[in-house]
Amino acid sequence: MSEKMNAGDHIVRNLIANGVDTVFGLPGVQTYPIFDALARNANKIRTVSARHEQATAYMALGYAKSTGRPSVYSVVPDRAS
Repeated sequence: MSEKMNAGDHIVRNLIANGVDTVFGLPGVQTYPIFDALARNANKIRTVSARHEQATAYMALGYAKSTGRPSVYSVVPDRAS
């Protein structure tokens, strides 16, 4: 029987497939499925948390510039829609 995947699982699977090895992020209720999937794949992709949304973007930018690797960040939206 195949494993049921949610949107977070698909996102993380595609990040890994595209060479992303680190995600900088600030978890929030809207992104819990992504961070749960990151935790399930901790042996393939690292998660670095920050205390401010802007910091995650700067961390990802610095990582990409210093390593030459693709980098991403994930934050919650500024307000619920």
